[in-house]
Amino acid sequence: MEKLPSVVADIMSSPAVTLDGDVCVKDAAILMTDRQIGSIIITERGQPLGIVTERDMIERIVTPCRDPCETKIREIMSTPLITIPKENSILNAMRKMRENYISRLVVMDDATLLGIVSERDIIRAVSIASLTSFSTLLRKRG
Repeated sequence: MEKLPSVVADIMSSPAVTLDGDVCVKDAAILMTDRQIGSIIITERGQPLGIVTERDMIERIVTPCRDPCETKIREIMSTPLITIPKENSILNAMRKMRENYISRLVVMDDATLLGIVSERDIIRAVSIASLTSFSTLLRKRG
């Protein structure tokens, strides 16, 4: 029988897409579009420092009419990063997102960036687990 996902490491996207903070917002947006992702981890000297989401770009670049070619990605990143250890439960990840009013957590193993987990990842995992449990119940009744 297949093991159902229970911890963050089971459902995270890995590796996380990263960019140096000196990259301009336009190049970050192009990378996000090409990779079909909603966020990028911003690094400095290889260490994760902040995160930029599609929403950040809208609120901090588009709405105030800032030039995405002149603005560095570090200028619009959200910091500090809110992280979670890879062995934390999916339920703890959900709680942490709700407590911090965010939709993504950066997954760490000590000081090493492993990946990112989103609300969408959690919803998918919970849905799969629920459907699997439900189909098991149906098989037992039949």
